[in-house]
Amino acid sequence: MSKSQWLQSSALALALGLTAASASAETLRVYFNAGHAYDTYLEAIAQFEADNPGWEVQFEKFQWPDLRTKLVADFAADNAPDLVATAGGWVPEFAFQDLLLPLDDLAARDQAEFDFPGDWFDPAIAKNTVNGKIYGLQIHLTCATLVYNKDMLAEAGYDAPPTTWDEFREVAIATTKPGVFGFAPNSSFFYYWPWVFQNGGEYFDTETGEVGFGSEETIGAMQFLADLIHKDRAAPVPVAGADYEGPQKLFTSERAAMILTGPWDINPIRTGNPDLNWAVAPSLSNATQATVQGGVALAIPKGAQHADMAWDLAKRLTDVEVEVATSLQYSMTMPRKSWLADERVQADPLLGQFGSCLPYSKDVQLPLTLTGKYDPAVDAVMRQAVEEVLYSNEPAAEVLPVAAEEANKIIASK
Repeated sequence: MSKSQWLQSSALALALGLTAASASAETLRVYFNAGHAYDTYLEAIAQFEADNPGWEVQFEKFQWPDLRTKLVADFAADNAPDLVATAGGWVPEFAFQDLLLPLDDLAARDQAEFDFPGDWFDPAIAKNTVNGKIYGLQIHLTCATLVYNKDMLAEAGYDAPPTTWDEFREVAIATTKPGVFGFAPNSSFFYYWPWVFQNGGEYFDTETGEVGFGSEETIGAMQFLADLIHKDRAAPVPVAGADYEGPQKLFTSERAAMILTGPWDINPIRTGNPDLNWAVAPSLSNATQATVQGGVALAIPKGAQHADMAWDLAKRLTDVEVEVATSLQYSMTMPRKSWLADERVQADPLLGQFGSCLPYSKDVQLPLTLTGKYDPAVDAVMRQAVEEVLYSNEPAAEVLPVAAEEANKIIASK
């Protein structure tokens, strides 16, 4: 081979090598919660790869604490993934640190084909909005509401669930008997707040810049629960440190007539006692009708290498058909209005009823989180105070104002 032929051959090989390299697989890095790696999502990912030849989704699954640790480390190393599932108040927290990409421009571009934020419940938008910009695309939206044993209530003379606090207390007392409680409260911090919200209380007052924990509304709510336990004897003392499944297990074994829970307990109750005659009720009202919410949002880190492709996958994961299929298979409730309106969801009395509570559900810590001053130490102070009231039967009017003062000092120091 002459020198010129060798050069031509080398040039051709180099060109072919560059072409092959340019056609090699691009990787979309996704961090997700291991408990939510549903088959329906894996199918959506497979379809994304089929529709985008040369692309591969690196779908990494973590438990929430490990996911957070990994994400924070990657932010520090400037090695963030393209798309990440976030829990709790992560979206506002990371948005305040300028670590997330605002989604407004992407949403406006695709408005005709993907109705975001218009088709999402208002609470699902509020919890992901910071300074007027949206940083998270809600993929799950959950809430807790009243679940009751229809047979136990009927035996006590009630053909419908309670709707107010007075009715609830009456039914709880009437359904209590040896070995059975009318209501089983949960020890988890999350489950105290429906009562506070229903009595008109707040976690944080944005006007005063202080927690609402020492308010008359919060004091009244906690005293109502304490009296149900210690005065009426219609509920057991929550077990400190126990997992949140305790009330569900009492309910499933027919040792409690009513509990507060969310869609996460649908399958455990169904499998734990297939013959149980139970139903989901609208949230109770006192000063107002309200309950707590939770859920998961998808976010695109500001340093994502493939933001457009991450957005494309996020749209697929929150597609209404994917949402409906996921909820029917895994009993997860979703953030889209069209999901709740779907006849398949409405045909399921449990999912449909949980879904109907979403519009008036509230994120507990959101008002404080949106100030950028949220600190888990505030929750710890409140939790200890509630335990003094509910476990030790200390007067709420004496305990909660002291805790509120301590919590306000923590916030003021931020």
